[in-house]
Amino acid sequence: MRRIMTTIALLGLSLFVLLAPTPASAASTVDVTSATLVARGVAVDVTITVACPAGMSGGVELSLRQRSGNGVAYGSGWAPVACTGEPQEVTGRVAAQADGEIFRNGETLVNVGFELCGQEGCEYPQINDTIRVTH
Repeated sequence: MRRIMTTIALLGLSLFVLLAPTPASAASTVDVTSATLVARGVAVDVTITVACPAGMSGGVELSLRQRSGNGVAYGSGWAPVACTGEPQEVTGRVAAQADGEIFRNGETLVNVGFELCGQEGCEYPQINDTIRVTH
């Protein structure tokens, strides 16, 4: 029984080491820089500035929630990312859900999740913040 418990503990520790962030994760930076209304509020273009090690690539998932009239406008979108080692802008379009409200100018909750992978592993930076949507 003790041998089984030791084996399970070692397997768990090995899995933890394999899934730990790579040293490159400290080098990646992400910042939401703008959000612009599209098609009278049916969508919002969200621009993000990303700096990550050259050779990494992946995608960014975006979601927005905003108080709109008596309801809530919400939606999600996606954009690809190909890292160059220099800061670059990536724009993803977030479409309002059909059963919600439209987006308007004003403060909006933004959630951004990345998956960036390279030869040394993957990293998953995230942002949960507010941004002002403009025309």
